[in-house]
Parts: sequence; structure tokens; C-alpha cells
Amino acid sequence: MSIFQHPAPYRHVKRLAWAVSFIQFANALEYMAFNPVFAFMAADFTVPLSWSGYVSGLYTMGAVISGFSAFYWLGRINKKRFLIINMVLLGLLTGSTTLTTSFTTLLILRFCAGAIGGTTMAAAIGLLINQTPVNLRGKMFATVIAAFSVVSIAGMPGILFLCTHYGWHPALYAIAVLCLLSVPLILLAVPADRSSEQAAERPRLKVETLLFASANALVQFSPMLLIPVLVPLLIQRLGLSSELLPVVFVVGGVAGYLATKMTGRLLGICSAQRLAIASTLLYMFSLAFPATGYAGPVLFMVLFLGASYSRLVVSSVVTMAFPDDRQRAGFVSLQTSLMHLLTTVAFFLCPLLLGENDMAPGSINRLLLIAGAMAAVIPLYLAVLQKKLRQRERD
Repeated sequence: MSIFQHPAPYRHVKRLAWAVSFIQFANALEYMAFNPVFAFMAADFTVPLSWSGYVSGLYTMGAVISGFSAFYWLGRINKKRFLIINMVLLGLLTGSTTLTTSFTTLLILRFCAGAIGGTTMAAAIGLLINQTPVNLRGKMFATVIAAFSVVSIAGMPGILFLCTHYGWHPALYAIAVLCLLSVPLILLAVPADRSSEQAAERPRLKVETLLFASANALVQFSPMLLIPVLVPLLIQRLGLSSELLPVVFVVGGVAGYLATKMTGRLLGICSAQRLAIASTLLYMFSLAFPATGYAGPVLFMVLFLGASYSRLVVSSVVTMAFPDDRQRAGFVSLQTSLMHLLTTVAFFLCPLLLGENDMAPGSINRLLLIAGAMAAVIPLYLAVLQKKLRQRERD
């Protein structure tokens, strides 16, 4: 239990959660949209489409470096002010991308954007959780994590529409505007940060801290193994028509949104361990569709994304009980950094596991088996973390 608990009234917490959710939406869209948008940018930068990997890689590298470093200092600064500066800088960096056709400059801008994005949500979530009573944390986490689904449902289709009909410049301007619009929300909904005034000693990176901070990254590792081949799985193994891909992704996004909201509510009446087991079983059931070749692409996406988001909500609630208010923002920064790091590992590991046979049934089944095995570990891992929390409370 934190020694600096100052929970705000429910209406203030709810307003803060919606503001943080909007920041998450803008931040996630700024990161996730660059891969598809780069298909429209590549010709102007006179580089191959495959170089989008460099763009994503530099962003991730910046996020990992800043996330690890922020663990040591983020708890000792004013996080509301830090959040305002970050969103202004992120908007300016995104907008300034439209002013250059130098690929080197683009890489520098993406590295800087990653360095900012790697710490932004740490500060925002730290502020939110410090204001939220323990019994409402699941619900508030669900509100924030649901922003990822909204990116899939509305954000990405909107950005791709702008790219298709008006070019990539207006699309990036739109993202920059969203980043800047979060500033008045921060000013109106985010309370003054008092935890930095209480911060004393520099935090130490202990084994126990790494155990808790790694949980979300491990939860996401399994689905991230499949993300690079998700479209081929849907078309080649599950028989989906390429024309229906956008519809299936929107349906999956809606399922993810509903799953996060439902999990947040269920955490108020059901144990995290039971929800972890239930969502993991649903996730592993979803893997049976491509493993057997059963033609159910819509149901696969509903279960795959819904269970993935549900598991992330449960893990977030369990791990966020570990740090106190003074160290929570730094802890989330470390957590986010590890998520970026393991996501990068998963993206590189996917083609290595598939090998030269690429989408051959044997290669795909090997990938699905490893993804399932990694997913099955999570309920046990979270049970160990909860046991450590109970021991700390007794001490």
C-alpha cells in the first residue's frame, strides 16, 4: 500500500482518466500510424518501403533509452508540467516531419519522438493512479487501455483516409493537432503533482522491481509474436478475403475495447487471478483457429484481441500495486521501456521462428505453439507477484 494515498472524488478521477485516455490515444496513434503512413511517404524520401523498419526501430530505440533512464529521475520532477511539455514537443516533432524530405532527418525526428513517447504515458498513468482509490484502479486502467482499441477503430482508418485522399502531410498535421489538443485537457483535468515534493532518495533497480515491471511486457510478448504475420494468417490460413480485412480489424478493435471495459468492471467483483486464467484460456482458444485452419477469421480476431487486452488490464492492475506514489511514474516508465524492448525482440524473433518455409503449416504451427506456451505462463507469473504483494503487506 502506498504511503502517499490521496484519492480524489470519483467524478474527478473519471475526468482525469478520460484525459489520460485521450493522451494515450494521441500518443499511440502517433506511434502506430507511422508504419502505414510511411507507404505514402517513401516516394518523397526516395527510399524503399522496406525502410519503414528503420523508422520504427529508431522510435523504439528512443523509447527504450528514455524509459530506462526516466526510472531514476521521473519521480523527482513535476509530472503535470512534464506532461504538457512532452505533448507540445510531440506535436511539433510530428508536424515538422512534413517540412523535410531527408531520410536522415526523419530518423532523427523519430528517435526524438520515441524518447518523448517513452516517458509521456509513464507520467500520465502515474498521476492517474496516485489519485485513484485501489478499488477503482481496474476500471480506470480499462479506460486508458481502451484508447488502443479506439486507435484501431477510428484513428488508423481516419489517418489512412487522409493519406489516400489528401496525402500524408495532412495526416501528420492531424496527428500533431491531436497532440496539441491534449494540452488544454491536461490543464483542466490533471491535478497539481505533489508526489515530486515528497520524493527523496534516488530509486534503485532491484530484482523485485524488474519482476513486476516485466509483467506487462511478458503479457504482450505472445500476441506481438503473431502481429507481423497477422494479415497472412487471416488470408492464407483462415480464408479471409483481402477486401474484408478493414472490416475484420474494426470488429477486432471493437472487441478489444469492450473487453478492456468489461475486465475493468469485473476486477471490482472478481479476483485478478481468476480473470488472468479465464482470459488466457480464451487467448489460447483463439490460437486453435489458425493452428487447425478452421475458417473463422472474425471469431479469431474477436477472441485474439479481446483476450490480449483483457490480460493487459489484469497485469497492469496487479503490477501497479507494487510502487508507491513517489516512484510510480518512474516504475511505469521502466515498464513501458521493457514493453518496447520485448516487442522489438518479438518482431525479430517471428521471422527467425518461421525460417525459410515462411507461411508453411509446420512453421506456423511452431510459432503458434511458442506463442501459446508463453501465454500459458502468465497466470502463474501473476500469482507469484500477488504472493509477493501479500507478503509485503504482512511485513
